[in-house]
Amino acid sequence: MGFFALVWRMLEGVRKVLHLILLLIIFGFVLAALHTSIPSVPRSAALVIAPEGELVEQLSSDPLRRAFGQASGGPAPEALLRDVLDAIESAKSDSRIKLIVLDLGNLSSSGLSKLQEIGVALRDFRAAGKRVVAVADSLDQSQYYLAAQAGEVYLDPLGLVY
Repeated sequence: MGFFALVWRMLEGVRKVLHLILLLIIFGFVLAALHTSIPSVPRSAALVIAPEGELVEQLSSDPLRRAFGQASGGPAPEALLRDVLDAIESAKSDSRIKLIVLDLGNLSSSGLSKLQEIGVALRDFRAAGKRVVAVADSLDQSQYYLAAQAGEVYLDPLGLVY
């Protein structure tokens, strides 16, 4: 019985060590996931606003369904109007943000009232003495409306304005 008892104790010790290693790995992943670093913003920075999809006031489905839809190439992405307006308002009062760069390449057609709200926010931003620059490969009517609110528009030389 002595031999089998020794083997059993060795196996039990290996099991405890492996469980401890597994627990440490899981604990490490949890700490890494919970560790959030706040990005540092230099004294002179630009805020890039690149809305994707249609501007909406409320997302069309729950987050899990949207994540599965995007992973499977499903529904078109949506950008919350309130998020865009809040970003512009925060940048207006932040002395480190000197300009906004509007990347309009992935913006889909959106309602005129939503575009007008963003236009008002951009004009307020410019009235605070800061610059707005719009960039795109090509512009449709919605994108052009927002680009017209900028002080400078950069369009690909081979791009189109629809």
